[in-house]
Amino acid sequence: MNTVVTISRQFGSGGRLIGKLLAERLGVPFYDKEIIEKAAQNCGFAEGFIKDNEQKRKGFASYTMPTSVLGAGVFANFDNFEARIYAAEAEAIETFANVGACVIVGRCADYVLRNRRKCMNVFVFADTDSRVKRVIEVYNDAPDARKAQKLIRDTDKLRARHYRYYTDSEWGDATNYHLCIDSALFGIENCVDMLASAYKAYDGQSET
Repeated sequence: MNTVVTISRQFGSGGRLIGKLLAERLGVPFYDKEIIEKAAQNCGFAEGFIKDNEQKRKGFASYTMPTSVLGAGVFANFDNFEARIYAAEAEAIETFANVGACVIVGRCADYVLRNRRKCMNVFVFADTDSRVKRVIEVYNDAPDARKAQKLIRDTDKLRARHYRYYTDSEWGDATNYHLCIDSALFGIENCVDMLASAYKAYDGQSET
């Protein structure tokens, strides 16, 4: 197996869990927070700072930040730090993909690896009610339906804006992916089963 899988997902759809379980099923590495760790090495920003700012468009104004958020060798004054984070994460994604088969979650990985022949791009979605229920169950900062709905709207808006800015394409547009799958309709385990089967078929074709 040599194919890389990228998982894009609506917030609360369980896409990250599906990706993690798929990687375990296939016996390949799973990359999510590891991208942040590698990006921190690439750009010198602290991991916590990258996590808090990786998909938040700030524009092109200059910023002054305390040195506590920066790693060694990085100046506190610079332009458009979010673009630097994107570039560092893209470099990390390419590095992981070049090692071999793996599952990569989010961060425009489908676009970053668009010229890679062996790459299966997946988008996971679900109806709003199912996502609200999952967010309430999983996230401590969304204890009720109202807060969960707001968190879903805000997070998806950030992801869509981030994706549009760097790819000049629409996040969630089916034409950008090989598979779009409804996690609420099929359930997490069935989604993993279907993606594992699709992976084996795709990986086999990519060898011909």
